[in-house]
Amino acid sequence: MTDKRRQILAAALALCAEDGLQGAATARIAKAAGVANGTLFHHFPSKEVLIQQLYQDIKQRLGSAISEADPALPLKAQARHYWGQAMVWVIEHPYELKFVLDFFHSPLLARPLRSQILSDTLRFLPQLLAQGQASGALQQVPPELMLEVCQSQFLACASLFVDRPELGQDTDWQEGAFTLFWSAIAGGTHEA
Repeated sequence: MTDKRRQILAAALALCAEDGLQGAATARIAKAAGVANGTLFHHFPSKEVLIQQLYQDIKQRLGSAISEADPALPLKAQARHYWGQAMVWVIEHPYELKFVLDFFHSPLLARPLRSQILSDTLRFLPQLLAQGQASGALQQVPPELMLEVCQSQFLACASLFVDRPELGQDTDWQEGAFTLFWSAIAGGTHEA
């Protein structure tokens, strides 16, 4: 990625986290990035494309920060591994979380694009869910619904922990958050 492109994405992230998606005008983003409007539009043909690329960039950075769980571990332990690493990353990157929360409910993120980005950048997640459903450890619901529930549960807990850092550092709260998440996807199935 070019330096100018990276500067534009960094400026967009800061402005979107401060002012929301609507408050981050392209002219303000270009100014904050130290580039001309034409340079911004050379790299990103529209604000929508810029915002979608920023979302994808954040998801890729999150995905890169998560190491693969030991496949010999039980499914719940693998899920706990991924949950814990992802939670640490978002707590350390509150601007990224604020942007994702805003974008998550934005009309700029069509559901098919959200599912595609999740599948492309957090590849372990659809695989883990499919494995869990195949083994009977997870509820038998459509994969897209399962992905939505996983992302919603995670973002709700991450938002609480970023807003209230003392809770994010509390092991009881962290374990409680994961337990609620696991209950949502495992339902009445047996633990794996």
